[in-house]
Amino acid sequence: MAILDLNEALSRGRRSQGSVYINMPPQVRSGKKNDFMVGRFLNKDQDAEFKIWEEYIFAPVLEYGTGIYEADVEGSEYNGQQYLTVHRIERSEDPSLKKRDFLESIPQEDILALWKKAKRSLNEAGTSDLCWMLIDQIINAPEIKGRFMIEGAAISHHDSVIGGLAHHTLKMLRILAVMIEDNPFLQEHCDLLVMGVFLHDIGKIFEYDELEMAPYWYANHRVQGIEYLARFKDDIITAYNEAFYRQLQSIISGHHGEYGDRPTTVAAGIVHYIDTAESQVTELIELEQKSPDSRIYVRDWGYLAGLNY
Repeated sequence: MAILDLNEALSRGRRSQGSVYINMPPQVRSGKKNDFMVGRFLNKDQDAEFKIWEEYIFAPVLEYGTGIYEADVEGSEYNGQQYLTVHRIERSEDPSLKKRDFLESIPQEDILALWKKAKRSLNEAGTSDLCWMLIDQIINAPEIKGRFMIEGAAISHHDSVIGGLAHHTLKMLRILAVMIEDNPFLQEHCDLLVMGVFLHDIGKIFEYDELEMAPYWYANHRVQGIEYLARFKDDIITAYNEAFYRQLQSIISGHHGEYGDRPTTVAAGIVHYIDTAESQVTELIELEQKSPDSRIYVRDWGYLAGLNY
């Protein structure tokens, strides 16, 4: 069965069937007569809300959770809001379909090209070969199976695509290179900041699983990132010292600023500011690119006119 075109399926009254993907657990809500389910289907840059009004129909989704399904749907609308009414949904048994077939991705050649640019700039800023060797050891460890290059930076918001984690990290490194160039004091701390940026979100390879929540998502990526870093504690301390290792821990724990554990070191504060600038600018760009009229809504500010408005 073909993957469902969500945009076409949303046309009011249209009946469609096809393969659909649920990447976030749907909600079961209480209605006037009975419980009903609300969730979202995802297909690359397409995203559509669905509703299932009968419990016997949404039972397979309750049983199996997120994943790929075969569904019969109907385009519906209420108070101007479009959604899909699901008349049938069953877990897909098609072995040829993979989660990645439904997910946007950044070409690996684009990521590698960005990596070369970032590394060239940071080498000029003074990053040591020892730093790059340790980074390679950590992000390419056999037990994580190359997932640093595969996972997204988020499930929603910025860089929520396959390869988004590496993409977000490398863009941050490009910003860091400019900051080090403009602030000579940072040059002697180049290795710490480069490694801190590379590892600040490393726990997302355990928090997410190809843009789904992983089984232990509730132990967030900061906690799991510090846990993963501990596997390389002896190597890092041998290469530098314990203070360097503890500084890396502080970056992972404090890079969310006021939205998590607050920074306790200057290094964590710097990584937080770079992370915030890169992720929020990327999110603004992505929102405008998806907007039909080059106008976007930001919760804290209201409506913003886009660059193309």
